[in-house]
Amino acid sequence: MFRAFALIVIGLWLGTGLANAGPHIPEGCTQNVFLTISGKIGKTTGAAGNAYEMSEREFLGLPQSTVTTSTAWTPKSDFAGPLLSKVLSEVDAKGTKLRLIALDNFSVEVDADYLEKYGTILAVSKNGTRLTIRDFGPVFVMFPRDSFKEQLDTPAAASYLVWQLCGIEVE
Repeated sequence: MFRAFALIVIGLWLGTGLANAGPHIPEGCTQNVFLTISGKIGKTTGAAGNAYEMSEREFLGLPQSTVTTSTAWTPKSDFAGPLLSKVLSEVDAKGTKLRLIALDNFSVEVDADYLEKYGTILAVSKNGTRLTIRDFGPVFVMFPRDSFKEQLDTPAAASYLVWQLCGIEVE
């Protein structure tokens, strides 16, 4: 009797798809890819079709820049990573709007020129320590908020500081 009940429960569990359920990956991101860039881009990867799937190694191989600033969530720190403009040029981005997508399914649209104007980086470290998912990573959109308080210390600008960035859609 117990064995029959167990088989029914296992069958129901497998039927729900929960047996194969992995972490939720938001639309615009790709599982097991460091950063997915899609939309109006001139360079794509073979596996992606209409997107560029950037590996962690490729991302970390880009020239690094540092932004020293505080945020509403962090004290003044040294954030390091490639310039957003460099990442976008790597994929030959042609759009003027960006949708930044986070692992937690948060997304925000922003004008690309606005972010590039302030030297926005895609930070992978804070004070020399790699960012983790538990600590704003693996990628945290960062600009020098402290250097441009009037323009960047606003609620709207704070929404562009996307942590756990996994995708960028170029529109």
